[in-house]
Amino acid sequence: MKQLIIIGGGPAGISASIYAARKKMDFLLITKDVGGQVIKAGNIENYLGYAMVDGITFVEKMMEHMRKMEVEPIIDEVVDIKKIDGGFEVITASGQAYSTKTILFCTGAEHRRLNIPGEREYTGRGVSYCYTCDAPFFKNKSVAVVGGGNSGFEAVEQLLSYAKNIYLLEISDNFRADEILREKVLKSEKVIPLLKHRVLEAKGDGLFLKSIVVENLETKQKYELEVEGLFVEIGLEPNTKLAEKLGVLLTSRGEIIIDCNNRTSERGIYAAGDCTNIFAKQIITAAGEGAKALLSIYHDLTYGISSWI
Repeated sequence: MKQLIIIGGGPAGISASIYAARKKMDFLLITKDVGGQVIKAGNIENYLGYAMVDGITFVEKMMEHMRKMEVEPIIDEVVDIKKIDGGFEVITASGQAYSTKTILFCTGAEHRRLNIPGEREYTGRGVSYCYTCDAPFFKNKSVAVVGGGNSGFEAVEQLLSYAKNIYLLEISDNFRADEILREKVLKSEKVIPLLKHRVLEAKGDGLFLKSIVVENLETKQKYELEVEGLFVEIGLEPNTKLAEKLGVLLTSRGEIIIDCNNRTSERGIYAAGDCTNIFAKQIITAAGEGAKALLSIYHDLTYGISSWI
């Protein structure tokens, strides 16, 4: 039986694995891929020690650190977890089963969908959730970005190098992105800001996206915008189904509730990063939470614990 299994290989999981290796723990890191959302992050400007680094380079640096600590992630998907005597049994898509005393969920989150007609049909054919991957395909084309937070503005910033013009839609009456991003983006003549607007439908010719139907929430007017790209940046949906199955308490948004030591409501189960109810969903906070969670697990396994969340 392992001391710990870490599920998820984003910044939280990688950070936890490096600390686990330093503590000489008997553990496994199981993940579908290494890097998580960071691999799609574009340029990263707010991580300590890096004035500017792109997501792919940053993931390569994290992998280099893991190799130095002799951490070998198991590239597989955890599909089920069962409580057993003294811990848990973790089952993967490849049919492997591993037993462990504790579990650390670092499962991150996926992009939220608009859930509108045409969205699924034209995903990958105009509708995108990865501006880093897809921005170059929209050279000299009209596009729309949905979301007035940092991720939406970062998408617009990258699209400025390619698109002919960019509609920036936000459902509320103000943009929430950092001031420095707002200044950089909104001064461009290519950007057409549309506050209090929502997208109702994605329309195309059966092959590719050709337009979106939008609604002005103030006037209730509905009209069509001719765009060939729709970038959806409206937040993240936490990957917490396995935690929920184990009885772990979640918020109304589906996030794992943790205490200040990353413990969940279930003994032996911990969580860190974007899958939890921490306020700031940032790369640097995920990495810090992963380290903190590991130190908490190590302490609890070594010295025991008198109380739980």
